[in-house]
Amino acid sequence: MQRDSIRMFATAISFDEIKIGLAKNYYNGVSSQFYLKNMQNGQLTLLQGDANGEEKGFQTYYMHGSFKLGTSYQVIDAYGLVCFLDVSLLSTLPEFDEYFYYDGDDLGSQYTRVQTTFKVWSPLSTGVILKLKHRGDITYHPMVRQPKGVYETSVQGDLDGYEYTYLILSNDTSVETVDPYAYASSANMQSSFVVNLERIDNRQVTLPPLLHKTDVVIYELNVRDFSVNPYGELRHKGKFLALAETGNRTFLGHSSGIDYLEKLGVTHIQLMPINDFATVDEDHPYELYNWGYDPAQYNVTEGSYVTDPNDPYRRISECRDMIYNIHQHGMRVVLDVVYNHMYDVNNNAMEKTVPYYFFRRKDGKLTNGTWCGNDFNTTAKMCRKYILDMCKRWQVLYGCDGFRMDLMGIIDVDTVNAIEAQGRSIDPSFILYGEGWDMGTLPQDVKATMTNHASLPRVSFFNDHFRDTLRGSNQMETKGYTSGDTYKTNEAIIAMCDYNKFTSIEQSINYVECHDNGTVYDKFSISNFGEVESCLERRCTLALAMTILSQGVPFIHQGQEFFDTKGGNTNSYNAGDSVNNYDWGRRDEFYQHVELIAFLIRLRRNNKCFRYYDYEDMRQHVRLSNINHCVIRYELTQDEGEYHEFCIFFNPSYERIDVQIDDSFKVLYCMEEENISYGHMTIRGVSMVICAR
Repeated sequence: MQRDSIRMFATAISFDEIKIGLAKNYYNGVSSQFYLKNMQNGQLTLLQGDANGEEKGFQTYYMHGSFKLGTSYQVIDAYGLVCFLDVSLLSTLPEFDEYFYYDGDDLGSQYTRVQTTFKVWSPLSTGVILKLKHRGDITYHPMVRQPKGVYETSVQGDLDGYEYTYLILSNDTSVETVDPYAYASSANMQSSFVVNLERIDNRQVTLPPLLHKTDVVIYELNVRDFSVNPYGELRHKGKFLALAETGNRTFLGHSSGIDYLEKLGVTHIQLMPINDFATVDEDHPYELYNWGYDPAQYNVTEGSYVTDPNDPYRRISECRDMIYNIHQHGMRVVLDVVYNHMYDVNNNAMEKTVPYYFFRRKDGKLTNGTWCGNDFNTTAKMCRKYILDMCKRWQVLYGCDGFRMDLMGIIDVDTVNAIEAQGRSIDPSFILYGEGWDMGTLPQDVKATMTNHASLPRVSFFNDHFRDTLRGSNQMETKGYTSGDTYKTNEAIIAMCDYNKFTSIEQSINYVECHDNGTVYDKFSISNFGEVESCLERRCTLALAMTILSQGVPFIHQGQEFFDTKGGNTNSYNAGDSVNNYDWGRRDEFYQHVELIAFLIRLRRNNKCFRYYDYEDMRQHVRLSNINHCVIRYELTQDEGEYHEFCIFFNPSYERIDVQIDDSFKVLYCMEEENISYGHMTIRGVSMVICAR
């Protein structure tokens, strides 16, 4: 309705105060009295208050009266003009949580063979109707309002597989929505499904306990990217089931799929978002492409990754099969979760069920601290509870072992700590880490940022200091230590051992490449334009080797081990399969380099000196030094493992540097053949040497 056609509006601004506006072109905006009419019983109450200012062509009145949420009311002026009372803004008040926080664990549909009970939290609504669909038949079931604003109804019979939506009533209008607590939905979020969880098989794999985060080697991949390239010969291209396959081989006979990652030696597979996202048509999944940082539903899996997005059980079982297979191969699963924003507020189940509550607002407008729009209001108690409930579901139902939190710095400390504590109570090997960038409108001491790492002692952060020092900043032309900026040698030493940047070494997620921005290979192709191909590849090796062998938690992006490229694209979130696909052909082309990365991962996992988790222990056993302002000498000792002592040299310069080293060391790896002779060794330009004894 056009604003200039409205003659009166009435908005509840507290639980006993109503703001009324009368258009100035209607009796000059003057009314001697206002009544509140209860539309349920017809009771009429005179409101008390006075005119109190003007607002964009309206005379405003602030009136006091008694009303109850869940009931429809009209406001009537002295001339008989009526309008409905809008209570939506009450959800933004601090006391709203006090009155309506619901701590039950039974929201959604609770199935049994004889009946299914439906519950939805919708305190502002004046009624809710369940719309039930099955084989073309549609029935409607009014729901009864319970304490705390929960609406409930039970429907008799076996409703397994029935579709349903809620009609949320507000005075004389209604909106239709899926269930924010449903286990599955039809394609493109058209309806939710009733699910019998007893039909979900309960296979589990018991993995050895994870003692310390520094024992972790993370490998990030995207379900679609990893499987769509035909050279890898995965059968279920772009689907969860591609990662449930075994025995896959490339055209040249090298391992592919999950078998490949197991041989590589990583411990944790970080899956880019697998919850339902908005901008891929699930009925036509290859018409559009997106990574999935555009969430539509947190509670169900992405339908384009399922063989039939309209089958509720495949939505669940195929994702579970994927995670089960990864566990069978000895690796754990971390889910990339996007609890910082939703893609579309107006088409979102949470906004439809409780307007203005789940999304952060300032001065009445949606905030945009993420630069994605529609910031999630995590400090609201039911919003925090919803996140915790969904995290528990991903752990218990699907079997995930940890979360990577996208844009974590916009989320509050209490919510992040609660996720971590809940996760660890379910599984002591649970891990949590995220992007601790400073974003959004929350007070500084409340944000889950790197600056507040002491308030998040068991949470880890992507270490952008490590990234920018070793690789260079996100600007493609800038250099870092491994691309030849030897002025950063001392900074690189600090980055490798995280000297007091965090409360704990375990909080440092060390990386030089992730899904965002260009690949290291693409960046070095620009920042080091003119260098021969072999030199660029050696620099990429230096960057990844330093990531794997540094103190902290190493993070590898898909294809980084075989110099994968996006053709220079630095923001490929919707660039399609041709840019983002995991190039299994390069896995064959650079198979020897893949073997080197597998060797480095084994070296880390088999020797605790690369995995110290205590600062004091690290200081006693790790020493780094700067040679000729370009070479880093990295010395480590340990009391157990394959070797007692390591001496490693990184040289990103063109200089050949002679170093002293005891003859008792043996060379485990060097980029060019090199020997230790008479206590001396030459470190060639743009190279790495690993020695041990």
